[in-house]
Formats: sequence, structure tokens, C-alpha cells
Amino acid sequence: MIYGLSKKLTLLRQQNKLSQSEVARRIGVSSSAVSAYEADQISPSLETLVKLANLFHVSTDYLLGVDYPRDKAVLDTSGLNKQQLTVLQDLIDIMK
Repeated sequence: MIYGLSKKLTLLRQQNKLSQSEVARRIGVSSSAVSAYEADQISPSLETLVKLANLFHVSTDYLLGVDYPRDKAVLDTSGLNKQQLTVLQDLIDIMK
């Protein structure tokens, strides 16, 4: 079992106001599988884990409980234009 995954999945599902059946339908598994994930009886496959992360807009690392040191944090800037990147870099420089 993946420590903490069951609680995270339950919380994410409830926060998104989804039933286990709806989660199951969206990720292509049975309702009983989602129930078993939340009961910590079985762990999802890697493919299903990725689908869950995409559904809930979280990283697989979050679901797996991977914690990065603060000095190694990664920021996805792929959606920012050049001006926004410049502003972000200025803010980072100020906070150093």
C-alpha cells in the first residue's frame, strides 16, 4: 500500500464533490476499485495513479507522498510569457 494515498484520494474526491462512481467512470476503473483505493486495500496501477493525478489536478508525487526540500522546489512556468517570466524572476531575486 502507498502510505497516505487512501486519505488523500478520499479528501480530493470529497473536495471536488465527486462520488466514487464518478471518479471510477472518469478514470476508467470500477467503483469497487476506487472504494478499495480509499480503504487502503489495494494500490492503483501507475497508469491509474497518473489518471487520478490528472483528474484532481495534483502531481503524482503529491499522491505518493514525495516531499521535496524547499531549496529544490520546481515551478512550472511553461504557460508564462516573457514579460511574466521577467516579473517572476524579479520577485525571486527580491526574496533571495
